[in-house]
Amino acid sequence: MVVVKKKYRVIKTVTTVDGTLYKEELVTFENKEEDGDWRVKDNMGRIWFVNPQKLSNTPVQISRGK
Repeated sequence: MVVVKKKYRVIKTVTTVDGTLYKEELVTFENKEEDGDWRVKDNMGRIWFVNPQKLSNTPVQISRGK
């Protein structure tokens, strides 16, 4: 079984006590939590719990346009 991890682009900066996940950064979807947030991993390998409304559905198109 091949598992493809989908990537999303952050559309709104997320700041927590653990750090900041900046706008326009690419994250990889890990799983959906019980409270509705998504567990995502940034390019440094840090885990973030993000509301899916703060993520873009089309990260590749946005990143290729710049």
